[in-house]
Amino acid sequence: MIFTVDLEDWFCSPELSLADWKRYPFRLEKPTHLLLDMLDEKNAKGTFFVLGWIAEHKPELVKEIHRRGHEIASHGYAHRLVYEQSRLEFKEDIRHSKLLLEQLTGSEVRGYRAPCFSMTEWGLELLEEEGFNYDSSLMPNSFAGESERLRGYPNLNAGSSFRIRRRLIEYPLPAQRIGGLHIPWGGGGYYRLYPYEVFRYGVQSWLKRHDYFLFYIHPYDLDKEQPRIFQSTWSNSFRRYYGLGGTHRKIERMLNDYDCMSIEHYEHQALGMVRHG
Repeated sequence: MIFTVDLEDWFCSPELSLADWKRYPFRLEKPTHLLLDMLDEKNAKGTFFVLGWIAEHKPELVKEIHRRGHEIASHGYAHRLVYEQSRLEFKEDIRHSKLLLEQLTGSEVRGYRAPCFSMTEWGLELLEEEGFNYDSSLMPNSFAGESERLRGYPNLNAGSSFRIRRRLIEYPLPAQRIGGLHIPWGGGGYYRLYPYEVFRYGVQSWLKRHDYFLFYIHPYDLDKEQPRIFQSTWSNSFRRYYGLGGTHRKIERMLNDYDCMSIEHYEHQALGMVRHG
């Protein structure tokens, strides 16, 4: 299993501006350390898609994640949806974040994940131009709006990595096809929604057909005490806050059931298999 974390705090939402973020207290360090300790206990590694703004304000946390052997990738700088930015704004956002993270860790940043999986065709083009090697922003989702524009990729539903541009590999998020619907199954709020045995059944079914299962989580998914400010609608509140108290235990069970690795480690493993194949 590929284990990934979107490193952002509870208030890092497109619904709020950067100016708004400064009004709220940081809470990500405790759940992030909890994740790191759980991974260490199982000698597991992950890919942390780090928000540039977080890296500026919590550089020691990012350095610790890197020091513990996890891969640092980019989640952009300001958590703005890709399709709400101009090409120039997006280019500046990913360039600034990539440079910031590389200066902080001394290691190349190879991967990117768009906030809320809001990728576009031209966004993928700019990622390639800016020197990224892979993206993990595409997720089949019958309930999505803007991201439906990317459903034209024939390999998206295949579930394994594929070359999306000449020098850019895509690691799509898993989704289960139920009837005519694609139901997200990779993590986040969906992970909190499904009972663990249901989630595990879906993973086992997925792994019968694919080389890996890609999982994602946010630190705030483990923070049941976070302030409840995103409650504009019932569905939004339910998606954001349901099941927060059980996430820790679910992840412990998952780490017991599966060997978890970063995208970087998966690529090294796959390359080794090719060389010895």
